[in-house]
Amino acid sequence: MIALATWLLVGQVATAPTSDAARAELDAIRTALSLAVGTGGAFALWLAARRQRSTEIQIKETIAATAEDQRHRERVQLATEFDLTERRITELYAKAVEQIGSDKAPVRLGGLYALERLANANPTLRQAVVNVICAYLRMPFPKPSWDYDRSRAAAMKSGMSETERQEREELQVRLAAQEMLADHLREADGSPEKWGPLDIDLSRAVLIDFRLERCSVGKARFHGTQFLVVARFDKTVFGGETWFYQSDFDQLASFSGAKFLDRAIFTGARFGWHLLARGARFLGGVWLYHSEFRGRCDFRDGEFSQFIQFDEQAKRGKPSGDATSWDEFPGTRFNFRGAKIGQLAEEPTLPDRWNVSADGMTYRGELDPS
Repeated sequence: MIALATWLLVGQVATAPTSDAARAELDAIRTALSLAVGTGGAFALWLAARRQRSTEIQIKETIAATAEDQRHRERVQLATEFDLTERRITELYAKAVEQIGSDKAPVRLGGLYALERLANANPTLRQAVVNVICAYLRMPFPKPSWDYDRSRAAAMKSGMSETERQEREELQVRLAAQEMLADHLREADGSPEKWGPLDIDLSRAVLIDFRLERCSVGKARFHGTQFLVVARFDKTVFGGETWFYQSDFDQLASFSGAKFLDRAIFTGARFGWHLLARGARFLGGVWLYHSEFRGRCDFRDGEFSQFIQFDEQAKRGKPSGDATSWDEFPGTRFNFRGAKIGQLAEEPTLPDRWNVSADGMTYRGELDPS
């Protein structure tokens, strides 16, 4: 306003008759005032732009702070929900494990099925659940005092002893646990009920009518395991080291079509009846040191990519003193017809009168003591 008033005043003065010097002076003043007004206008525009920029920055910072606060709230909410979920899962897991320790068979069954539901819904718990099931099966369980094979389908009868009743109830729990392992270790097809290859440890367990067929497992440990009635592992894939060290197969042991991707150790195992492994693939070598065979051993059409090792103490039946006789059980036959053997040990210790015929680098033929 002051600049405008000055401009008007100068304009009025300039209209008055003056000398040339005064007019020139007024022109100079007018020019200076014009520059001042222009400079002031530019400064005002700069201040306005700076104020607008500052306002925009404040708005952006407010929006960013609001968004970060919202994200923080969401993270806190997710962490809280995760914590509550994990706490709930832990509580359910602990309760299920506690149920498995009950002295009542129905409660133990309920605990197993609760663990099964947890594992189906929470993949990260599956190995832990399998570990619990295996630990339960490793708990002491005496061989039934009654003939399981003949009476397994018989219903509970009045008048049976309390011991037999408890054995039968516990047997049902164990059969359910065995079936649960087999059902969920079947080769994974993407469904939540298939848990994929997991490690199992059933060392020193007593397993009755054990059927782990068409399954996929990681490492498997059966140290000193007792298999009653039958043990079937047909078409199962063993992804890690597999130990049947000193295992006892009461009757049939079947590994037909099974695949061992790593070492398979049967050292000290006892096969009370037939050993069927037709079409089995041993890709990491198989050890049969100090093993005992009592029935037919069928390895036809199998594959031994690395080696198969016996030793001079492999036997068919119990040894007499320090002596071992391969003729003690003449019904035993080892059939390797059509099998492919990549290599034998550097100094193979096959039983007496066994032989293999070499075709290039692949051994083919039938190993038979007769």
